[in-house]
Amino acid sequence: MTMPDPVERYLDEFLRARARPLLLTFDANWQLVDVHGDTSIRGLDADGPHTLVQQLQDLFLGLPCDQPQDLPFVELAGGIHAHVHLIPESDRFHLLLLDASDEHARTQVQQQLGNDATLAVFEKTRSLARLRQIRNELEQQRARLEEANALKNALFATLSHEFRTPLTSIFGYLHLLERYGESARDQALSALRRNASYLFALAENLLEYGRSEAGETLLTPTVLDLSVLVTDLEAMFCPLAAEKRLELSVEAGPVPPSDALFDVVKLRQIAINLLSNALRYTPAGYVCVYLGWERDRLRIEVRDSGLGIDAEYQAKVFKPFNRGAQHGACSAGLGLSIVKRLVERMSGLIELESTPGKGSAFRVALPPLVAAGPPQVAPVVPEGSHRSFSSALVVDDDPDVAALLEVLLGDFGMRARIATNVAEAIAMVAAEVPDLVLVDVELPGLSGNAAVYQLRSQGYKGRIVTVSANATESARSAAITAGADHYLTKPLDFVQFARVVQGFAAVT
Repeated sequence: MTMPDPVERYLDEFLRARARPLLLTFDANWQLVDVHGDTSIRGLDADGPHTLVQQLQDLFLGLPCDQPQDLPFVELAGGIHAHVHLIPESDRFHLLLLDASDEHARTQVQQQLGNDATLAVFEKTRSLARLRQIRNELEQQRARLEEANALKNALFATLSHEFRTPLTSIFGYLHLLERYGESARDQALSALRRNASYLFALAENLLEYGRSEAGETLLTPTVLDLSVLVTDLEAMFCPLAAEKRLELSVEAGPVPPSDALFDVVKLRQIAINLLSNALRYTPAGYVCVYLGWERDRLRIEVRDSGLGIDAEYQAKVFKPFNRGAQHGACSAGLGLSIVKRLVERMSGLIELESTPGKGSAFRVALPPLVAAGPPQVAPVVPEGSHRSFSSALVVDDDPDVAALLEVLLGDFGMRARIATNVAEAIAMVAAEVPDLVLVDVELPGLSGNAAVYQLRSQGYKGRIVTVSANATESARSAAITAGADHYLTKPLDFVQFARVVQGFAAVT
């Protein structure tokens, strides 16, 4: 297309100014023949032609020089970018270098913008995925919180009933004692003890659920009186069975040998939970309980003719707050999970056999415990074979508990003094050294363990029994490490308390 001369001249000047052409002419042997254009732009003036010629020769290595060639965006020495064109002419050829620095810079900017856009899309996609994940997590957390709230309401609704029922009996029999005195004493005391034991089992369920599952529960090996446990279970649950018109059978088998020790509190807790569960889910028929010594194990079996459990739910009944495992479930779902935890803590086994609509059978096998700590079980002392201590010091800030311990120690012929804090106890021991010190762990100011440590540091050689409501192995270990001879948990087992005190007196 022919253009007017002014336009042609303008384009020629404009394009030449933009392209800044450099023309190199070579013979067939790559000998530089001629140079046209701005040589300073390519560094020919400073470095001479050798560097550029060598680079161009390497660039066209293997390419025919008798045919036109076009190599765009070639990077030359010094970071210069150029379009390189090879133009053959008979026995020589020309290399035309057109400046591409500005074009390369624009391309780089566009490429960077493209990369930034790609990264932005990637980050947006990743952010959206993360937002979806967060939303899902929040929805799951909300669902868990709603479930936890519902379970909490179910728990407190159930506990409200289960606590209020024995409390009604306790307050009622206390009223009878106050009103009728001796004539109502035996029946009232028996009922009070049974219902207090039931409340204690409920409280232990809550405490056990709050404890670690890593074997933290303290075990207290003692001699098991199987007949007492059977009698208590029968008396405790007969009224409930009668109210539901169920046949309740509690049978005792062979008695364990005297050297077979068990944690009686936790054993009672297992039996109460299993029996409560059986009565709760048995609308008609029977509930049978068996406890006996067989093949070096204590066997507990609770069978019922109740609702039964589907096979797919049988593993779930041992999980906390299980729901849907038993049709018509109305409990908090803690009992069986705690039974399993206690059984495993005592190295035992629990089995479940159930048929929907026909009933269930829970079977527990517990080996005897090994006494732990120095000493966890005081020796049995025959009547009249021990001598009592003459004096004792009770360190407890609860006046009712302190007065109770004072009376119990008085039954052993011991004169007891009472201190309410560590400083008072240290001063009383310094003034008159007692044969026995009973110290509570939870005291105002310094703890009971600190009192034990100070007494031992000051040379006290008498017996020390630590008393605490914390029924964990770590609490017992801390007390023994501080210097105590024995660790008892609240509420006190008064038979064991007597054995401990008499056992210390026998070896003193």
